[in-house]
Amino acid sequence: MAIKLIIDTDPGIDDAMALFYAISDPGIELIALTTVFGNVTTTQATRNALFLLETAGIGIPVSEGLHKPRELLAYPPSSHVHGTEGFGNLPIEQPKGQAVSESAPEFLVEMARAHKGELVVCPIGPLTNIAAALDLDPEFCNN
Repeated sequence: MAIKLIIDTDPGIDDAMALFYAISDPGIELIALTTVFGNVTTTQATRNALFLLETAGIGIPVSEGLHKPRELLAYPPSSHVHGTEGFGNLPIEQPKGQAVSESAPEFLVEMARAHKGELVVCPIGPLTNIAAALDLDPEFCNN
């Protein structure tokens, strides 16, 4: 039985590789991506996530996360490492798809309830969406 997985991501070069590894693993059922501010802005992270999924031919939901970190002393996106769009200034096409309307924290809580005891959430970016999901539902991690 495949692991039901949601990846919470700020897709730059590193997260793109992790996503493609997850997609290629027959032991993983990737059911959604949520995006977060980190390597790039949240808006750019969502665009990148949609682009990567379309490139891989995968049609799963993407939910856009919070647009700023919770901490007042947050770092700006790391454009000096990942380029302005997250892929080393490689020009990418505008994705055709769109994110779902629910925010990433709301989406994560809903999916955890829908797949109670079966879902793994793998955050590979800042934990902002995870913290906000716990604010919404303190039982989030127990689902």
